[in-house]
Amino acid sequence: MELVDIECELYRLIPSRFPPVSVFDGLVANDRLDQLAEIEARTNPRLQSDERLRVLYGDSGSPQLQNWNLAPFKYLNPEGSRFFPPTRPALELSDNQQTALAVAVARREGFLRRTSEAALGLDMRMLKTPVVGKFADMSEVSPDLEREKRWEIARDLPEAADGIIYCPPERPSHRCYAVLQGDRLGRTIQTVHYRFAWDGSRISAVYAFDEVGRRLRPEDLSSPDDALAA
Repeated sequence: MELVDIECELYRLIPSRFPPVSVFDGLVANDRLDQLAEIEARTNPRLQSDERLRVLYGDSGSPQLQNWNLAPFKYLNPEGSRFFPPTRPALELSDNQQTALAVAVARREGFLRRTSEAALGLDMRMLKTPVVGKFADMSEVSPDLEREKRWEIARDLPEAADGIIYCPPERPSHRCYAVLQGDRLGRTIQTVHYRFAWDGSRISAVYAFDEVGRRLRPEDLSSPDDALAA
């Protein structure tokens, strides 16, 4: 299994909320917030990891201490990821914004269908993360390969591998990266905000809150052509 050195900026989308609020806002009296925050600090796996990493890195500005970089390795996906079971955390990133959008739209559609959500607008934000490391190139693996066989292939991943490069079924002409080591991530920044328009059965439109204010057709995102060109 070939390992290749990569140094690039990769993309993903996460749900967004305006403005950001504390998880406890509006739920309890103000005089109990400190007590609840202390309980959360003792039980929240992300906050516990944050404390351990502060001992290692010392710098509160370290990329390893960013919530966006830390949380994916502490809150495990019960369904696993493209190449790994739920017991092995992996952060999946895309080679460009269009690929990230194609992946995010497909996954959000799947979730909203399963929960039978009524029509809504889902606000998302694009994150950009520098990544450096040695990755196993699995771009020749068919995007249509069954999940169990993909997981079986990844079990033979060399110890030196920081992750996997693969072709996503949502946009097979491009590449995604499964990152296994959080210390391979640089400082993550926000880029463009989007709204996914869910009509009750599918995401029928994607709106970009950028200087152009574009309306994107979800079906165009899987194309090898540049659907984001102005």
